[in-house]
Amino acid sequence: MNWKMSRKATAWLPAVVLVTALLACNGVKISLTTATAPVEPTAASVQTELPTTAGEPVVPTTESMPTVAESTPTYTSTPIVHVLVPGELPGSFLSEVTDRDTSSMASQHRALGGENFSVDLYERPFNANTMDTYFPDLDILRARVSHDSQWFFVDIKLAGQDPAGGLTGAYGLEIDLNVDGRGDVLLMAVNPGAIWQTDGVRAWQDGNHDVGATHPIMSDGPGRGDGYEILLFNNGVGVDADGAWARISPADPNSVQIAFKRSLIGDDGNFTWGAWAMSESMLNPAWFDYNDHFTIAEAGSSLSELTEFYPLKAFAVADNTCRWAVGFTPTGIEPGVCPVPPTPTPVVPAKIVGLVWYDNNWNGKYDSPPDYGFPGTSVRVRTGTCASPGGTVATISTNAWGNYTVTVPAGTYCVDVPAMPAAANRGSGPVDITVHAGDTGIANFRFWYVIT
Repeated sequence: MNWKMSRKATAWLPAVVLVTALLACNGVKISLTTATAPVEPTAASVQTELPTTAGEPVVPTTESMPTVAESTPTYTSTPIVHVLVPGELPGSFLSEVTDRDTSSMASQHRALGGENFSVDLYERPFNANTMDTYFPDLDILRARVSHDSQWFFVDIKLAGQDPAGGLTGAYGLEIDLNVDGRGDVLLMAVNPGAIWQTDGVRAWQDGNHDVGATHPIMSDGPGRGDGYEILLFNNGVGVDADGAWARISPADPNSVQIAFKRSLIGDDGNFTWGAWAMSESMLNPAWFDYNDHFTIAEAGSSLSELTEFYPLKAFAVADNTCRWAVGFTPTGIEPGVCPVPPTPTPVVPAKIVGLVWYDNNWNGKYDSPPDYGFPGTSVRVRTGTCASPGGTVATISTNAWGNYTVTVPAGTYCVDVPAMPAAANRGSGPVDITVHAGDTGIANFRFWYVIT
């Protein structure tokens, strides 16, 4: 079998779907009087609620998922009338992910990281088999989610345009409403135009909750489910004709923007999401998760160091991102979430304190009076022991009573009074001091005058 991919759409949809889609794109809803579904998978099986996951949700809630559709989409012969069109994206965003830029490795026909087939993470913006064509319009650099009172917005920035020009792929996101690793809603836009349009925009739901197969995110092998089997929105046809839109960003010809009504996901404000870019030929809702549809031997790899599986084979011309959160701060244990940097351990400082004093009665202990501290005496602290070289950490002068305090990280230091007061001799110093976090080390310096 020739696994080399074409960027053209495949014929996996029934013929009636093609007719339906063509008429829908011309602003007409189609009345279907037979049992034939408008597209496959069928929209007639739309459920009014997403089911509660059988496993234990991670975060943020154990409540059942929200309603995502009120009824089965109806198909009539009346023109599609749009009531609400999205506006401009908000100036700030809720959530952002970044992804590997593969353009620098394109001439070498390989990706440099960003790919881990076993955990549903892909970096494959190349054709199959030879990997000699790189598709910048399928290489995600960054994706952001923002919202207003009516819409969620997604902005997907790509490395560039199709070698033939434009952004001709399929772009969108998976949404995991209960954060268990199984995608619940898939929203994709094919060949977006210059203005907001519903043509080419579709949304699916996983009604039987089998996306991710036995182990969400992880590869379980082929034939474990039917993916996203319920069509919620199809080119402006659905419960809400204004449910989802797409366009090329007016500010950036290399960015795709998608807007979908908050009601499409039951106005849920807490979820994880990840972005997708792929050729239309590779987009098949029934194949999610792709590492459950293909084995790595079938899919191939974009990483040349995986010599057993390189190059790309059945699964090519696609890119996705790890997931990030909307509505909560991820901890890093959520399935599929991007790596979360560890929380830095707070640095608890240590202190070195001391007294530079004159032993007036020469008895080796501080008696005040007759002994007294010396003000304005320079105290130097350097790293390491006094028997070894080290860099100066601090130089501080004693106060009016001869006291000083130096704040340092935990460690070993040499404390010294390098320039004793005039006409005086040392009675002590330099001194090695080892301090731990929160500790206070004491380094006193005794001296006396030389009597001649």
